[in-house]
Amino acid sequence: MATPKTATKPRAEGPHDLDAGQSAVDQVMEAIKAGIRNARYVPGQRLVEPDMMRDFDVSRGTVREALRRLAAEGFVSIELYRGASIRKMSRNEFVELNEIRALLEGYAAALAAQRMSKAERKKLVELEQLWDRGTQNLTYAQYNEQFHTLIVEASRHKQLPNFVQQAQLSIFRLQFHSILQTPVATRRSRLEHRRIVKAILKGDAPGAEAAMRQHIQNSAVVIMGAPDTFFSA
Repeated sequence: MATPKTATKPRAEGPHDLDAGQSAVDQVMEAIKAGIRNARYVPGQRLVEPDMMRDFDVSRGTVREALRRLAAEGFVSIELYRGASIRKMSRNEFVELNEIRALLEGYAAALAAQRMSKAERKKLVELEQLWDRGTQNLTYAQYNEQFHTLIVEASRHKQLPNFVQQAQLSIFRLQFHSILQTPVATRRSRLEHRRIVKAILKGDAPGAEAAMRQHIQNSAVVIMGAPDTFFSA
């Protein structure tokens, strides 16, 4: 694993790209979470206050409060004399969070099979066809995020998206995107996506739930094969 880096300026994602109605602290937090989700910030990477002040065009107090809140949420570690950095998870923590994610997204898939609108079904099918044709301007990570987000939103459960997002952020802040996007891993993932889509389109709630849970569990097996340096002690 590469030596942790200092924070670099997020590309095309900063407080000015977020909800203008948010406070400066909330905007910085959301920008950092977006960077974590997109693997722009890696485990152990230092978040240097002067760099962040410049990158986000905010005060030191705003940066410190944002980091304090992110630490409280478990995304950042703050150490005396060393400052803030993206926190690593232990293997046990990853396993437990992935179990929660599998339950939540499995439930979302079951609800989507029962509640997904015709427009959402069409959108899901088009997303799959777009990727299969190879004409997309998406990375696999972006396609995968759209796939899972669409299913969660189609569950029509008002609280579920918030809980799923927290579980996904906690898991995918780790630098596992390179592992999950190898040719072998993406082929497996695509086959599993097809099973999920087939069950949802059939209105098979138990089948959709089982397929989604298995998909997430299979990804966890791949991640758990990563070297120990990917995890905290």
